[in-house]
Amino acid sequence: MWRPLDTEDFFAALDEREAEVFARNEDEDGAPIQKQIAAAVAHARGCIRSGRKCRMPADESLLPDMLVAPAMDFAVFELLTRLRRNVNESRTKAWERANALFDKIAEGRIVPEDYGEDVTSVAPDATPARASFRAKRRALGRHMEDGL
Repeated sequence: MWRPLDTEDFFAALDEREAEVFARNEDEDGAPIQKQIAAAVAHARGCIRSGRKCRMPADESLLPDMLVAPAMDFAVFELLTRLRRNVNESRTKAWERANALFDKIAEGRIVPEDYGEDVTSVAPDATPARASFRAKRRALGRHMEDGL
């Protein structure tokens, strides 16, 4: 099941010390947290797109349930480093595990659940099945004078 992520997911991923940091630096609108959640979702969806084996919804705020916890680990680590806080070893390991999972998804070794069976509700895959670029051939060289 795909669902949107919110600040409750973010705060559920925090440990006690990290929760105290955010409680002391309480922001009225929560803009940095919302931006970091959106960045984590965009990163995870980019990895899913790279794998090309999963159908995705057109709504850019949705993630599959299996990626909620890794995306929140990614978001918490990134926000703590932006705030220049000391990140403990367990948080760093959680970030590394999340990145390893995202790398496997991007390579196509792990496939998250599809959005649904209804093809009309799924965004079309914008990436081509084959590479659309090729090496540039030099037109002028020591043994070649194409175009002269």
